Amino acid sequence: MTTRRWIYAGIVAVPLIVASTGPFFAGAAPTRRQAPFGPSEWSPFGTDRLGRDVLAAALTGGQTFILIAAVTVALAYVVGAAIGLAAAAAPRAWIDELLMRPIDVMLCLPSLLIIMVAALRTRGSAVAIACAIGLALIAPITRFVRMAAKGTVRGPVMDALRMQGESRTFRYGNYTARAMARPIAADLAIRFTAAVYFLASANFLGLGFDTTSTDWAVSVAANKDALTIAPWSVVLPGGLIVLLIIGINLLADDMLADPRTLAARRAVRADRHG
Repeated sequence: MTTRRWIYAGIVAVPLIVASTGPFFAGAAPTRRQAPFGPSEWSPFGTDRLGRDVLAAALTGGQTFILIAAVTVALAYVVGAAIGLAAAAAPRAWIDELLMRPIDVMLCLPSLLIIMVAALRTRGSAVAIACAIGLALIAPITRFVRMAAKGTVRGPVMDALRMQGESRTFRYGNYTARAMARPIAADLAIRFTAAVYFLASANFLGLGFDTTSTDWAVSVAANKDALTIAPWSVVLPGGLIVLLIIGINLLADDMLADPRTLAARRAVRADRHG
């Protein structure tokens, strides 16, 4: 791994480590409430609006947030990829049209509106909000997978495999998976970013988790009015969200870059040092 990639991996690791191991360390924090937006007995980050230690709240607020975003993206990608592949491989044009026209209608619906309706109708159910976010992601995922798969399942390599008498499983499984692995992996990072954005927006608007939750997005929304007197109550959870998103996208860009582009970069660096 290059130095740049290690740096990007380190950026991603910070919020992931905080979310996964945080609850264990937060157990040592005092359970009694302290003065709101004042100094804390346990950490130098002070307290939030409910008198909880800011660091302890941040340590316990990322697990559910990240888990819901990850599971939502995974399920949305399963559904979207299945529809997109089916449309790309459809033997008749009308089948492609039948599958994609409802997707076009879904693309016209404002994503935040879908999430707000689901949250209001279910009184902020986390499951309903996750389903609404997944529904908002299915349409763009389907469009992307169909576009990426069209040149693969209808391309010359597939025609050659078909003429050689290869099995259907091999044609549409092995080759398609290898050909589409890079673009789909890159798109997954984008969709995860979108899921985090939607989830954070819902929580920031008070439509997601309970407003007394230690969730990172809820903490930002709940403490934003005290940014000048207790900045860490907003900066710490907000910074963890930013690190997660920036790190994932930087790491994905670096790992999934075109090999020819990487070779050109290495050649340029070699010329400079030479």
